[in-house]
Amino acid sequence: MVRVYIAKFSEEERGYTLQSRRAHRLLETVLKREYPNVRGPFSLGKDKNGKPFLEKHPEIYVNLSHSGPYAACALGEAPVGVDVEAWKKRSRWEGITRKLHPEEREDLWKTDEAEREKRFLNLWVLKESFMKAEGRGLGLPLDSFYMDVKPGTPGSVRQEQPGAPYYYLLYDMGEEACSLAVCSRDPELPPEPVWVSLPEE
Repeated sequence: MVRVYIAKFSEEERGYTLQSRRAHRLLETVLKREYPNVRGPFSLGKDKNGKPFLEKHPEIYVNLSHSGPYAACALGEAPVGVDVEAWKKRSRWEGITRKLHPEEREDLWKTDEAEREKRFLNLWVLKESFMKAEGRGLGLPLDSFYMDVKPGTPGSVRQEQPGAPYYYLLYDMGEEACSLAVCSRDPELPPEPVWVSLPEE
């Protein structure tokens, strides 16, 4: 079964290095909790496409994400991807929509204008979570697969070319100003992420 964890820090750190360190700290914390018999340190390597893996424990699949004050990680026994995006005004998101799957574009532009950017961010975390789980990142054309934006409702990725099945979930984050999604070959996705408290650095 896939597990998804998220942490929020009181101060938004704009520096990529500290955000990344927070995400790694979250991952190490939950690995110690989930696998108490597995000895650390948990050093991460990257494959040829940049996908992280645990160098000494490749049987444990992991993925990380961070944005604004949020850090998220997912782990399991099958390929997994997670993405979190803090809600903030983005100037170039509309240009990206031209690269999306035609049905995703249609769904997006049918959305009320006031909600369109939020829907785009929800769609974007879904797309990112699949690209990260699949392992090719942005090397995978955005229009080669379709994902439906339905918070709290599990779905399966519809790929234009035959491929291994992947399952996804966009979380309903309530009052939190972020979007969070997970995707995996494992269909057992947790209905909610687990919040973890980490001390500030």
